[in-house]
Amino acid sequence: MFRNSQVKIAYRTTNTTFEILTHLKQSTNASSGVYKPTCNTCPGVYIGQMGRPTDTRYKEHIRYIRTNNPQSAYSLHMLGNRHDYGTQEHIMELVKACTKGNLMNCWESLYIKEYHRKGYPITEQQRPEHNLLFDHIRTTLPFKHIDIALTADDEHRSDTTDIT
Repeated sequence: MFRNSQVKIAYRTTNTTFEILTHLKQSTNASSGVYKPTCNTCPGVYIGQMGRPTDTRYKEHIRYIRTNNPQSAYSLHMLGNRHDYGTQEHIMELVKACTKGNLMNCWESLYIKEYHRKGYPITEQQRPEHNLLFDHIRTTLPFKHIDIALTADDEHRSDTTDIT
């Protein structure tokens, strides 16, 4: 149809990271997503992902701590620093509900980067590589859940403890 004309056809995908993150419908499955267990002693925060209910993941972390098994960065932090953990309701928070896969990996990396930027990660969690895409997303997206707000517990811990 356009072979004999001066019109050139260009294709553009709508399946971009920006489109996925900005038009994402919140998952109703609250048993999977990016979660944030916090240290009860210092302002340390761990960011991880789970595909199981929060209470199951909490019990796994506590089992690792009680059996002196540094299986996760969170348990390694608790064991290495002799810090206390709290109840599930006090330390575990689902920060982003989503399904397992590339999207969850992206959200987890974004939250890890933001907590590193704010100075609240546990030192045992690997620091993410610098990612220009995350910098762009952080400065251009209009929604609030990317900009991590400190909870009252985070602010209290930062007032009483130095971050090392």
